[in-house]
Formats: sequence, C-alpha cells, structure tokens
Amino acid sequence: MTTDRQFSDGVRAAFAGRRIAIPAPSYQYLAPSGEIDHGRRERALDVLEALGAVPVLMDGALHREGRFAGPDERRAEDLMTAAELPGVDLVMPIRGGYGMTRLLPLLDWERLAEARTPFVGYSDFTAFNAALYARTGRASWQGPMLGSFEEPDPFMLERFTAVFGRALEPLAFAEPEWASDWKREAGEAEGVLWGGNLALLASLAGTPWMPDVRGGILYLEDVGEAAYRVERMLLTLLDAGILGRQRAVVLGDFSGAAAVERSPGEETLPRVFGYLRRRLPAGTLMALGLPFGHVARKAALPFGREGRLILGAEGARLSWSAR
Repeated sequence: MTTDRQFSDGVRAAFAGRRIAIPAPSYQYLAPSGEIDHGRRERALDVLEALGAVPVLMDGALHREGRFAGPDERRAEDLMTAAELPGVDLVMPIRGGYGMTRLLPLLDWERLAEARTPFVGYSDFTAFNAALYARTGRASWQGPMLGSFEEPDPFMLERFTAVFGRALEPLAFAEPEWASDWKREAGEAEGVLWGGNLALLASLAGTPWMPDVRGGILYLEDVGEAAYRVERMLLTLLDAGILGRQRAVVLGDFSGAAAVERSPGEETLPRVFGYLRRRLPAGTLMALGLPFGHVARKAALPFGREGRLILGAEGARLSWSAR
C-alpha cells in the first residue's frame, strides 16, 4: 500500500480536490473465482483519496456481464454520464481489456464534442482516444487508469499531474539496452502527438474511428504479443499509409514478446524494428523506449496536442503544448 510519505508536495497539490469520474467501459476486474474483485478497486480508490482526490464511481462500475462491466448499452450510458457530470475534473476508466470498440457506435459524439471534461486511459481505451479525436477534434490523454493506482509508481504519479494542467519538464527517455548497437538517430520533429496501443490502432485502420493525422508524432506500445504479430500490426499501419504520413514514429514497451516466441529463429523485436526502420520513408524519425502504456513506470501523453520530439546523442526528449 502506498503511504502518505511517498507523495511529493507537487503531486499532492495537483490531485487535491480533483473530482475523478470512474466508469467501466470495458472489462471488469475479476477474482480467480470469477467474481468481481472488489479488493483491487477499493485499494486503488484508497490511494486516490490519500492523494486528496475525490473519486466518483459510476454505478456501472459495480456490474458484470461475462468479463464486461455490464451490457454494452449500460457501459455506454455510464461513459456519457461521466463526461457530462457537473464539477468533474477528469474521466478515468477502471481498466481496459476489451469492449470499448463495441461502444463507439452507441456514443453521442455531438454531446461529447460539447463536453469539456478531459479523458485519460490506455490499452483498450485507445479506441476512445482515437474516435474522440476523429469525430470531434477533441484532445484527450493516453495514460493511467484506476487500476494503475493500486501500487502507483512515483514516476507515474509525477507525470500524471500533467493531466491536471501542471507544467512538467519535457519527458526524457533512452532506447532500451538491446538497441545499444544501433546507430542512434538525431533530429527533430514537430506535429500532433497521438497513438496508444498498437493492436487497437491497427484494428481501427480503414474505419471512421481512425483519425487522419498527417505530419504527426505517432507513439505505439503493446503487451503479450509475439514479435511477428507486432510486425504484422505495424505493417497494417504502414501499408494503410498511416506510418508514412507521420514525421516520427515512437515505440514504447512491447513486454512479453520474447515469452511468446514459439520456435527458434522466430522474429525478434530488434529484427522487427530494424525492418520497420528500413521501410519508413526517408526523413521519418524513429525512436524507441518511450515509457507509457502497459508498464508500471509510465507517463501520461496527450492525444491530439501539438508536440515536439528531439533525438540526440544523449537520448530523446518529448514535449507538448499546454493547450
């Protein structure tokens, strides 16, 4: 359990009094018995309250239908209600999993265009990030959800405060150790920051939910996907013309790729990313090691704001506009 002593003054100040609406648009947290795991939810809510926030749990977050947190219509209604609740500072789902894409046709995008409450989430919530920007032009955040607060990483808490408008230093990151033999790229790129979970974005290619971002900085991550599957999804985005329209492609963690290799000589992440680098158009920057998504040490990243990527000998720096 995180204690009060682990919260910095800046983090405390950013969270203090913030009302956070918590719907469950995707999966429910389930115990091994198959029942709802109320303990996981309560531990995370305790941490938010210890930070000084005021969690507002939506009614649907306590329901279940299979692995979903209730029927599609109920989950969509909860998400709409959360977006329009008076006095709420943020909408943050309980978790990802699967189910958000089922809700996209059920949401009222005109009302969401008018709602001003920010959204944050990752994994399955990437579908909402993308659809919100495609249908309304509204920016959102790719970042932690309620489950991330069970045992929050201090770096995660610090970077999460950007969601509340706190000014932070540019996000610095370095390529993973296995990429140390590669020739490090140098350069700068400016454009709309967007992205999230690779599997979700690949699944949206060719649909009305995929935004047409040109000259952007696209960030991608995934978890538990074999390297050859990572390559196949990247090729979907490449062959659809999406990667070729970006000024930069920034890759995060793809944990578990090696664990699901099925035979010796199968594709590895270094080979996959090396191949992608060769296929990208000349002048498109590519960077590795962005800390976000399915890792404990993750940053909150804007989806739909102007950003700037700087690659140099010492690593990379990512920054974005305040609004």
